[in-house]
Amino acid sequence: MNIWHICIFELRRILKIRSVVLNLFILPLLLIFILGTALSSTMGTADDVIPDSVRVGIIHLSTESGGGSDSLNQALDTFVHSPAVAEMVKVQDFKTEEEAVHSLRTGKLDFAVMIPSDFEENVMRGKEARLQWIRGKDNTLNTLGETLFTRFTDEWNRQMAMTRVLGPEVIAAMSSSSKSGAESSTSITVVNPGKTGTAYSASQYYAASMLAMFMLYSGMTTSTSLFGERDNRTLIRLQAAPIGNGVIFAGKIAGNSLLAFLQATTIILMTSWFYGVDWGTHPWYIVLTCVGITLASMTLGVIVALICKTTASASATIQGIIIAMTFISGGFRPIPIDFVQRLSEFTVNHWALQSFLRMMLDAPVGEIVYSILMLGVVCAVLLLISGLIYRKAGYRYE
Repeated sequence: MNIWHICIFELRRILKIRSVVLNLFILPLLLIFILGTALSSTMGTADDVIPDSVRVGIIHLSTESGGGSDSLNQALDTFVHSPAVAEMVKVQDFKTEEEAVHSLRTGKLDFAVMIPSDFEENVMRGKEARLQWIRGKDNTLNTLGETLFTRFTDEWNRQMAMTRVLGPEVIAAMSSSSKSGAESSTSITVVNPGKTGTAYSASQYYAASMLAMFMLYSGMTTSTSLFGERDNRTLIRLQAAPIGNGVIFAGKIAGNSLLAFLQATTIILMTSWFYGVDWGTHPWYIVLTCVGITLASMTLGVIVALICKTTASASATIQGIIIAMTFISGGFRPIPIDFVQRLSEFTVNHWALQSFLRMMLDAPVGEIVYSILMLGVVCAVLLLISGLIYRKAGYRYE
């Protein structure tokens, strides 16, 4: 008896368990269908996401509030009427905040900008000056409005800083030598990541995230299998055979690894055929990513199996770890929080998901390889930890 015999026996034994087939093969396909259909309106499709024009209300400063307010209002008018910005915003002028708020509530405006009374005073003192936003009902249009007018304040602060350092004469000479200076300062381009003209759909996103999550569940079958030999007292019989513990252990790991690859192949092919999921044009990178997830799954199952004392505690532990990593990495829903996004970079799911999405978007090969390498780093750390624990605890009946 060698590793290959144990591997095939392990694979055949697992595939006879109906609950395993249901949880690892059928359940992920159902979740991908449900999530992809229910949340299709919240994510992009294969077309470019072109933002709608935003109806913006601008509450101008009164000329009585300061001598420099006319120049500020003039600069703001120049900005919003420049060709690049005028395509995205429709501007209306207001004298009071109450009028703008009323228009927002009645749906006549999408977004409003109010110039604080101390705006130019902060600029003259060298402080950072910002406009005040009055947000509407559409978060997407709010984000677009904030981005555009933040661009204006950044440019205004930069020009004021240059005026203080170089003097108004130098700035005037620079402006007269470049007639297109004002227009170039408002040039804004909106593009999508990856290949121009592509964006992943909800089905693609959840196909990638559920594939990563359920491949990790193969590690739970590994820990259950390792505990099963102990609980059924068959490990003593195996150890009585003329084979070492390492062969038994490696055979079980190999069998569950084949199960993970079979699972990945099924999910990828079924989602491609029935759900129309486009996995990109890099099949070998997909295989390499699946190898990394499989390695992480097996090492995670080994770590939990060697640390926990019972099957129930091992199953609960590994399920908690997988769900936590999936949640943090945005597998259920993208989380736009910087701390959570930084924390997700330490998880298997994050780099697996990024690898799949970048392949789907046909991103540059360097970006795909980077994600796969980072996945390999996480796997290497898990492999090192599992090796140290196995060397100390071993796989034996206690």
